[in-house]
Amino acid sequence: MRAPKVLLAPATSLLIAAAIAGCGPFGDDGDDGGAGEGAVSEREFVQRGDEICASAQDQVAELRREPPTNPAQSARFTQELIGISEQEVTQLEDLEAPEERQEVFERYLRAREQAIGFLHEGLEAARSEDAAAYAQAQANVAKGQVERAELAQRVGFKECSGPLGGGAPPV
Repeated sequence: MRAPKVLLAPATSLLIAAAIAGCGPFGDDGDDGGAGEGAVSEREFVQRGDEICASAQDQVAELRREPPTNPAQSARFTQELIGISEQEVTQLEDLEAPEERQEVFERYLRAREQAIGFLHEGLEAARSEDAAAYAQAQANVAKGQVERAELAQRVGFKECSGPLGGGAPPV
């Protein structure tokens, strides 16, 4: 049994918050900061990662300015959120983590990719106008937030997967 269509729009707010907190990092210039040209210092690695995440969070904040109010808008919104998140993760993957942070960085990236998978499930639910499945996808994103935030901190990132202002849950 499908939930009423009207529930999709409120659920989108939760999805946005979750995506921002954990997903949030996409650079806008395509420059990898030279990370692909050899090892970078730990400070440079963390700085560039935080820049990528902050840029992504800015993009998500802009997207949130016009929240969806119907299933079609929820699908469009979620698609854009996925695009931002995937770009962010791709840019983070281009960074070369210092050896002592490599393992936790890889775990962080896997956790982010898992959250993006849940966003894809939410997209399909929005397209199907299935509010219950959309809400479940949001819940799945939110469930992994604490782990993503802890992994980001262990990597050294301050802007990635952290809580958003106003108490909104991060993604």
